[in-house]
Amino acid sequence: MRFDPEEWYVADWGHNLLMEAEMRIAADGFIDVSDGRRVRTPGNHSESVEPVPEAQALSFLLSHSFPGHRRLVRSLTLAERKRIRRALWAESVSERMNIVDRVWRAITEPVLEPSDPNEPELVQVVQLGSWAYPLYLDGPATCVKPLGGLPVGEVGRKNTVLRLDRMSA
Repeated sequence: MRFDPEEWYVADWGHNLLMEAEMRIAADGFIDVSDGRRVRTPGNHSESVEPVPEAQALSFLLSHSFPGHRRLVRSLTLAERKRIRRALWAESVSERMNIVDRVWRAITEPVLEPSDPNEPELVQVVQLGSWAYPLYLDGPATCVKPLGGLPVGEVGRKNTVLRLDRMSA
């Protein structure tokens, strides 16, 4: 086998580029985007969040009062129930309320202001299983009265009832 200096130079030059790229990554601590390898940054990437059961998620959501006048138009999706789980685990009140407010705005729509702002006005009764949650417009906010809901038998028949008794994933 004969030694070819040009071939050696090209092979060595390619090797030096690879080492230079590795040294660049190691020296400054950043990942070279042109590099095909991917490095996972620290954090909880592999853990997936299980969704909260629908009854618990709705109960948690309706235990808050929300600014503005809104009514429920649909039940919670699987992704929204996962967000509720994250809200339950949130370390700060600000983070928790941010998540809860986003979910609330996603499943509700605005309604007209009450005719008498000094008197609470019933907007709808949300029924899930054997529990009912009467939604009231009370001043500048929407809230459930009494807090925690009522058994279905205690809710009058004349109220507007939204049933959320569907099976979800």
